[in-house]
Amino acid sequence: MSAVAVEYVFKSSAAGEGEVVVRAERAALFPETSSTAHRDETGHVAWQAMPVLCEFILSSRGRQLLTSARVLELGAGIGIPGLLAGRVCTELIITDSNDAVVERLKRNVELNFGEMNCSGDAIRVENVVWGADLFPSNLAHSVDIVLGSDVIYSASSAKSFLETAEAAMAQPGGIIVLAYIPRWPNVDRALYDSIAVMKLSAEVVPLCSFMSEKTSNGHALPKGTCLLLLRRMQDVDDPAEVCTDPPEITRRQYNDDVREVFDVCIGPGNITGDLCDRLSSGIGLDCEGKQQICLVIDATGPVALTTEKARLLSDVFRVPPLINCTELKLKECWLSDGWAILTPGLLDCANKLSRLIADGDEIGVRAAKEINKLLLHCSDLKFLGLLRNPLGNDGAIAITGGLSSCSMLHSLVLSHCRIGDAGTAAIARAFPPTLQELDLSNNELSAIGVADIANAMRDSVLSKLTILNLSGNDIGASGGAELGEVLGVCVPKLQQLDLRGCGMTSTGITWLSRAIPACEDMRVLHLGSNGAGDEAMNELAPAISRCKNLKHLSLAMNSITGEGTWVLVEDLVDCLSITHIDMKGNSLGDDGAAAIADILAEVKTLEVVDLSNNEIGEEGAIAFAEEFEKPMMEEPFSWPRGLTLLLENNPEIVGAARSRLEKAVEDKNPQVEVKLSSVTAMETGFGR
Repeated sequence: MSAVAVEYVFKSSAAGEGEVVVRAERAALFPETSSTAHRDETGHVAWQAMPVLCEFILSSRGRQLLTSARVLELGAGIGIPGLLAGRVCTELIITDSNDAVVERLKRNVELNFGEMNCSGDAIRVENVVWGADLFPSNLAHSVDIVLGSDVIYSASSAKSFLETAEAAMAQPGGIIVLAYIPRWPNVDRALYDSIAVMKLSAEVVPLCSFMSEKTSNGHALPKGTCLLLLRRMQDVDDPAEVCTDPPEITRRQYNDDVREVFDVCIGPGNITGDLCDRLSSGIGLDCEGKQQICLVIDATGPVALTTEKARLLSDVFRVPPLINCTELKLKECWLSDGWAILTPGLLDCANKLSRLIADGDEIGVRAAKEINKLLLHCSDLKFLGLLRNPLGNDGAIAITGGLSSCSMLHSLVLSHCRIGDAGTAAIARAFPPTLQELDLSNNELSAIGVADIANAMRDSVLSKLTILNLSGNDIGASGGAELGEVLGVCVPKLQQLDLRGCGMTSTGITWLSRAIPACEDMRVLHLGSNGAGDEAMNELAPAISRCKNLKHLSLAMNSITGEGTWVLVEDLVDCLSITHIDMKGNSLGDDGAAAIADILAEVKTLEVVDLSNNEIGEEGAIAFAEEFEKPMMEEPFSWPRGLTLLLENNPEIVGAARSRLEKAVEDKNPQVEVKLSSVTAMETGFGR
């Protein structure tokens, strides 16, 4: 693996230091394509959390912890944090589990040896495999500080990292310093649970106390990025308060003086006894009743809204300014049954709530019953979203009483909630007639559940519906037939229909197609991943041609070939509003590419055509090249908003055909962009 020499530059607050430079060798090319579960090569590059740990090491608090300490870095990769720590600590052990990475680490130590405070045998580079049982006995309980950055990337790695770090920590007094980037909620939860199981005290160091919103290299940090100090409970007299950066308060700008709307974002660490005072100082006193508070409680990362925090928050909702809360969103708070504690306080502002969202909050049946109590008082609620919660059928049934009382509700989003047909039937009976958006995507509905929704449509309960999302439910061909009988006739205002991944096959789409022309306002139609073939195009194509407002058509990840594409395009030219066509992941081949190329100039409204991963080769590329080589028409101008043609992951587009296509676009069609798969690997930068 080829390497490049780089310098990482950080700003130090220490007197007289200014910029701190760490020299290193890293992989010249990104290694992800060759990295596997059995051979992890991600350590050959730097990752996104690394600068966070480095900035902390250079801070006054970091230096205080590391000065004269024995330090171990686990999963060091190219070793930048460890090399910085080596400037103040007395003993340094830098480790990784990949032999090639370990060899690179040794070279990086040599590049920075002159800057080290420790020397000789006090600096070691070793191959260490994670796991308490695998940890070298000679290193057990031998270090004061364990460093890690971007080392937790799966549920299992959370446990193995902490077990390994705990095995290395001195007794008493050892500290784990972990820079963490949240990417997947299940990994956040695994880290949170592992910290609790191992009886570690967690302190979240506010990022603003040692760095700016961006790292020294200019990278913006994802929401929930954190620097954790972990200690054994028995080493801590008083468990550290999990604190975060100050509340984010932004005033929305309006042209009138009638209302004052504030967007407030807090984390669990902000929920303390003085939260009211801090919010009041940031928002001001409401003397005229104009204030509206839109509150987001974002616990993204390995933190949670505990029952103690829920009790504090419940009290805060009873008094200004949060008694004026009109929008509330909880994200990854894992409150679960803690809703029983939060709800009593929320009842005081329930009649003002217009939006209520709980995203990834572990809401089961008991929590759903508490939310139902709240909904009974939400007379002005317009948006209810309970996303990614284990409601199940019983939880869905539990909220129906409150749901039916929400007489102003416009949007209902219950995606990823494990709701089956029984829960769908109960919800369908509770739909308020004001509903305009219904999202039951990625649940466990079958055609039986769709039939209950269809019956609600027949009863004119959903006559105002404009957005329907049932994607990710295995409704089959029968589900498509159920919808085909009612859409358009009973839901005349429908604008967006998402049925991706519903297993409808060609038969179901054929039945559905018969209702599409009656949906005169249809703008977005998603029918991807349904196992549909060419035969579905016979009914769908003429139906689409009669949708005079259709802008976005997705047929991605089906089994459409060139034959079906020719059927589609013959009618598609009559769809005078279409801007986006997504057919990636089919089997169009060169014949299908030729069909699309044949109509490009005629469909002047097009902006994006995605034909990625379609077995298109040189003949298909030439078909597009020939189209783009034609003299540009003066009036009317083709694609006035520009056209993007995606042909990525079609590896047979090579050689002269590829060059001809690229030249045709470059020379004669400046408003066209063609995206092809790169023929060279991307140079290494910071990873995800």
